[in-house]
Amino acid sequence: MRSALGPIAGVLMICVLVCLEGSIIMAEQMNLVRNGDFTKVGEDGVPAGWELNVGNPATAPELDLIERDGARWARFVMRPNGASMGCLAQTLAIPEGVEAVRVTAEVRCAGNAQPREHSVVRLFWDAEPRAHQGWPPWLYRHFLNDHLVSADCSRLDARLLVPEHANRLRVELMARWAPGGAVLFGKVRVAPCEPPEPRLAKLAVVQGHAPAQSTLEQAREWAVAQVGKAAEMGADLVCLGEGINFAGTGLKALDCAEPIPSGPMSTALSRAAAEHSMYVVAGLYEMDGDIAYNSAALFGREGEVIGVYRKVHLPCAEVDWGFTPGDSYPVFETDLGKIGMQICYDNDFPEGARALALAGADIICLPIWGDGRADGTAWPHSVRMNALANGVFYVTANYSQQRSLVVDRNGIILADANGEEGVYVAEVNLTPGYADVRVTDEGRLMPRSFKDVFRKERMPHTYGVLTDS
Repeated sequence: MRSALGPIAGVLMICVLVCLEGSIIMAEQMNLVRNGDFTKVGEDGVPAGWELNVGNPATAPELDLIERDGARWARFVMRPNGASMGCLAQTLAIPEGVEAVRVTAEVRCAGNAQPREHSVVRLFWDAEPRAHQGWPPWLYRHFLNDHLVSADCSRLDARLLVPEHANRLRVELMARWAPGGAVLFGKVRVAPCEPPEPRLAKLAVVQGHAPAQSTLEQAREWAVAQVGKAAEMGADLVCLGEGINFAGTGLKALDCAEPIPSGPMSTALSRAAAEHSMYVVAGLYEMDGDIAYNSAALFGREGEVIGVYRKVHLPCAEVDWGFTPGDSYPVFETDLGKIGMQICYDNDFPEGARALALAGADIICLPIWGDGRADGTAWPHSVRMNALANGVFYVTANYSQQRSLVVDRNGIILADANGEEGVYVAEVNLTPGYADVRVTDEGRLMPRSFKDVFRKERMPHTYGVLTDS
């Protein structure tokens, strides 16, 4: 039994989990957190069952318990110098057989404190006995992203899969660095829940474009054939290259530009997506009225155009050819997750990838002619770094380096063309709350991702130079 509970308590907990009408729904009424409503207090003034950490005692906030709106709240009253940090923590045993937990809490702020800047709920998974070696002592960490209810109130609600080997969860309620004011935590719950439905997907990328001196019709036939090959490999999504209605034709760029979705290449790819019930992303030179864009279109399983992205960062040649830049980074909802797109030179500017990640992108598709930096050696390191820095999967169709890739959110290459034309596929896990934790042979942990941890540790108030210059 992996639970750290005592024998009797452990048996009782498991019985509650599996015996109440055989339903996990009943288990969700439980709260594995002790004194999560802060109704009990110890002699030291700290809520019973919780530990208090203030970091630097010289700047410690004051902690008290108050009644508000029919509930009890743990309140940190912060010092005006912006250096206070206070944290309430509790370690929970996760009973044997629990595959997922639902974590909920509420945060309220007063004065100069703001929920997203000055509060964070941190979760640390661990195992007893230890399933890994070295520091840090936990298997995985996760910082909950919140939903703002109002300017001074936020709610946290996340369903998380229990990582392999983990049987303990440390919950930390942290108030930090607010220049005065107060941060309040309340209604803290961790309950067993049904795990989310697995969301496994096969992502495919195409290496190459239509043969030299192809006609526009031949280019369309070539592109449709690649979609068919991806479908034969079981792909849920396939990404073709940049300007797929131009590459290989030898024509001028604007002579190949077409409206989306009514243009000939758009129509052909739409039909192919519908025929194979899969998502298709393709770089397309677009003509909207009199304006030309270097665009990428996302076609849905029924052939519909789910969205179009217009390349924001244009190199000199494309400016000279007559293209106009786009002005936004849209993200599109699908049954695989949220999909964003970039095109070629966009990859050189990290702000675009970060904008997509902040908008919730799970996958970024990147049709790219090539990365010419550092004599062509920047690729594939550049896209791997963007994947790692933003915690997203990348599907990248690259002409020049001939290394079209599928890259996971840790920057690890899952599929690589390695200079050979064709279609390449990798299966990925897009299950919400999935903890991509791997313990290496040396006992080390794989890095945590931007979406799980680092987004909450950003300091956007210090980034003004990014938009001021």
